[in-house]
Amino acid sequence: MDLIIFSGQSNMQGQTEGLPSDNRPVSGAFEYRLAGDALVPLCHPVGENLDRNGRPFSPDFRDIPGALEKSVLLGAWENHANMVPAFCRSYCDVTGRPVTAVHAAKGSTTIGDWRRGTPGYALLVKKSLAAVRKVCPQHIFFVWLQGESDALAGTDKQTYKRALQELNRDLRQDLKIEVFGVIAVGRFTGDARDDAILDAQRELCAENGDFRLLTDVTVPMSGIRRFMNPAVAGHFGCLGQE
Repeated sequence: MDLIIFSGQSNMQGQTEGLPSDNRPVSGAFEYRLAGDALVPLCHPVGENLDRNGRPFSPDFRDIPGALEKSVLLGAWENHANMVPAFCRSYCDVTGRPVTAVHAAKGSTTIGDWRRGTPGYALLVKKSLAAVRKVCPQHIFFVWLQGESDALAGTDKQTYKRALQELNRDLRQDLKIEVFGVIAVGRFTGDARDDAILDAQRELCAENGDFRLLTDVTVPMSGIRRFMNPAVAGHFGCLGQE
């Protein structure tokens, strides 16, 4: 059994237009949920809505600011879809190994919200360690899709690179991750602010063997309507997530 931790902001959380037509559980794959210390068959919706104490709550999907204020981690918005089942289905097909997914994401977060000492980092680690105890994985991997909020904030390339390096260092110490996998952020601002984050991610993956650029297909996909959520700009729809 391997363990993959999925973290980042809204596109990793999942903010799609609905559920895919085929939502059968993924053969050989499970999701770990901190609430109840439970392994469940992996299918949509993925993730948990957890507050600062790691307790579940039911967000009002009409009140995005309220949900963001109360939460530290959020499951797929409106109980819709994200990439986790499709990713794990491919992982099982390619490796022939069973896998457990840990979803630890939240929309509208900057990379600063995931640094050691923050509630986001603390709950990410708490949930992941609980999953490790549950399944005793042979391999632990981390998959990151984040950077839209940093682009909006104008975070420069070097600042973002340093923050990613620190996050990798801390996760290796606290969770013993083997690989920090990066899904390049898509185009969110549509200007040079996106390039700063994309360049930071690509350069770090090229320079540092701890990191792997899993894909940057998100960049061209951001400009293709059929891959995007028609109701929420900058967010991948079901087809894009898959």
